[in-house]
Amino acid sequence: MNLAVLTQIIKVTETNWRFIFEDTLLDRISFIPGQLIQLLAKPGEEDAVIRNYSVASWPDGTNKLELIITYLEGGKMSEYLFKEAKVGDEFGYRGPMGIFTLPGDLTQRDIFLVATGSGISPFRSMLGWIHKNNIPFKSINLFFGTRTESDLLYKEEMLLWQSELLNFNYHPVLSREKKDGYKHGWVHPHYLEFADLLDEKPLVYYCGWDRMINNGRKLLADKGYEMTKDIRVEIFG
Repeated sequence: MNLAVLTQIIKVTETNWRFIFEDTLLDRISFIPGQLIQLLAKPGEEDAVIRNYSVASWPDGTNKLELIITYLEGGKMSEYLFKEAKVGDEFGYRGPMGIFTLPGDLTQRDIFLVATGSGISPFRSMLGWIHKNNIPFKSINLFFGTRTESDLLYKEEMLLWQSELLNFNYHPVLSREKKDGYKHGWVHPHYLEFADLLDEKPLVYYCGWDRMINNGRKLLADKGYEMTKDIRVEIFG
């Protein structure tokens, strides 16, 4: 297991914070956008706790990783991170690892990224990597469901990338707030309607809580989509 130091805490909203970690023993951390790490809090102590988190940053030649974490009342890791952790604390971690990654050639198929809450983490990593490296792609549509506009994590980045990346479209969906310029309701109807307009099935990635993903998988299965071939998932709980 590797060791990393918590170097920065950015309080984005009351319940969503960005945590920046640095592995001081490495010059850089290599990984594939979309992968996760196993984070260990209080290493060596009896009440140590480990959880999986998708990496929200992208490979940039440094030894830093960013996670965005949603506070879950009673959750051992989030209680520690939000109420006890401080800059300078040491954490253990394994990875990055996992297969929730993009295809090698992005020009062959339309891609839908569907996220709720901090499930935007791996998609921010993927899109940041594409933007930084000018990677060609056919089309990418991000459908991001939150309760209110204030919950839209990385909103300014997504708007910037939409303006600079041809064929990338950002679709924020608000479930508990109606505002001009935003889609309203649950996220599923919006990408399903979009997918039905395409000549071929898009490759659909889901990241978020299990209920959202399970509902989406069923809706796509009813339309003939298949796991792995047409659907990839990363489930939080």
